[in-house]
Amino acid sequence: MKCGYLVYCHPDPNSFSASVAGRVESAFSDLGIVHTMVDLYREGFEPTMPPDEFSRKFSFDAKVQRHVGLIEEATHLAIVHPDWWGTPPALLKGWVDRVFRPGIAYEFEGGEFTQKRSSPLLGGTRAIVFATSNDEETDAVPVIEPFWRNLFQYSGIAPYSVHVLQRLHSLDSAARVSWLASISEKIDAWV
Repeated sequence: MKCGYLVYCHPDPNSFSASVAGRVESAFSDLGIVHTMVDLYREGFEPTMPPDEFSRKFSFDAKVQRHVGLIEEATHLAIVHPDWWGTPPALLKGWVDRVFRPGIAYEFEGGEFTQKRSSPLLGGTRAIVFATSNDEETDAVPVIEPFWRNLFQYSGIAPYSVHVLQRLHSLDSAARVSWLASISEKIDAWV
């Protein structure tokens, strides 16, 4: 069974990113992917990792535990967010820090007092990211792509794809509608 997990992160529920998340959710439903959608802002996810949580390598926070369960169950992970200064919003970065942790996304292997190597734990999961940006469109890789590539590769998530709609601030409604319409095709190719 295909199990989807859609993470949406934007403070404005009427944003273009919200429209993107709605399209992703519809595409999941059309493909029969049973899924959970989480809006990190509406949920009130706490992005700051407490020092004791870091040192014990485990969270007692019920929301973090729920997200860990969702990421472990997911065969299909979708993330929708704006690109702010070349990175995801701080809330989404905090979600990554608290959920993609040792024992969940990767583990270090090796004997005591020896050099350890990381071992990815999320093989069998695929990911797709949709980000919006006001950056000018170029032939270069969008700035946000290496962030996600590093996370997914380190965790063993494959295949993955990152789609960035650049120059959002200057696009007319026809261009925005066209990009929204292409989401289903991108997801069909990814699944």
